[in-house]
Amino acid sequence: MNPALVDSLSYIVIGIIAAVILHFVFIWLKKRAEMTETKMDDLLVYSLGTPLVMLAFFIPLFLAIQHAIYLYPQYQWITDSKILASGYIIVSTWIIATFVDGFLRTYGIALAEKTETDLDDRIVDILQKIAKYIIWFTGLMYVFSTFNVNITPLIAGAGIIGIAIALAAQDLFSNFFGGAVIITDQPFKVGDRVLINDVLGDVIHIGPRSTRIITLDSDIVTMPNTKIATSVVHNYSMPNPQVRIQIPVAVSAASDIAQVKRVLGEITDEAVKNRSDMLARDPKPTVYLMKMDKLSITFMVNVYASGFLYNNSIQDYMNTRIIERFRSEGISIS
Repeated sequence: MNPALVDSLSYIVIGIIAAVILHFVFIWLKKRAEMTETKMDDLLVYSLGTPLVMLAFFIPLFLAIQHAIYLYPQYQWITDSKILASGYIIVSTWIIATFVDGFLRTYGIALAEKTETDLDDRIVDILQKIAKYIIWFTGLMYVFSTFNVNITPLIAGAGIIGIAIALAAQDLFSNFFGGAVIITDQPFKVGDRVLINDVLGDVIHIGPRSTRIITLDSDIVTMPNTKIATSVVHNYSMPNPQVRIQIPVAVSAASDIAQVKRVLGEITDEAVKNRSDMLARDPKPTVYLMKMDKLSITFMVNVYASGFLYNNSIQDYMNTRIIERFRSEGISIS
């Protein structure tokens, strides 16, 4: 057999053995990395494993081809050093892309799982794809430049395509980044009662493009995230779900002010004691004389609901008790 072919076969065998040994080495390193608390060593093993195993076989294969190619001079171009350099670039790109993808998946998803909405999970997924495309595009540009290919038109074309896509999908991107602002700034979360541009209701979904709110009339309102990001948001669930309820009470101008205040105070104390399921003990209810004229005197009763869902129920309960007590006390309602 030709000595060149013998050398080539030897290199191939060496490459196979090196790849197999390196494969088992990385299996061992993977088990060792799983025993540590940090995830960074797992990412390094995950990123370097397969590419380096392939490289361990690729280099001896390239040397084998170099030795065997002397028998076939017409294929001499295959042994050009640019081929080997391109292989290094592709393997390096593979390692970087795998590491970045694993980093975003490991740490990005870990952060996304701490929130109730699935928007940040989608953001992480999109960032993974964008990062992977950019890294591989950059690697391919280096490969083309290695072969002295003019990459300026390719970069310019990619830029034009990017601008065209951005212009065509500017509403989508603006809503997407509006959703990202909602996630990072967290003016509300799913389940909160909010008031946005005269829309009052409970947030039921935060998506990549829009947020859905169910109003008190059980209507579903879909609002673009970009509009929410530039609007004033009233959140009735933060920092706590307590809501102050104001109940105006007008009585005759001839009424005894001290008696009215005493009765209203007794009503609020009784309500807090008997309806603790709806009314909060702290802050305490208050009664103020707010307005007076020749015909009537108006008091303002302030109570605090333990949740925004009890607004109407508390007003009904308080108004009923006020009417009943005033009638029994002989206080004339104006």
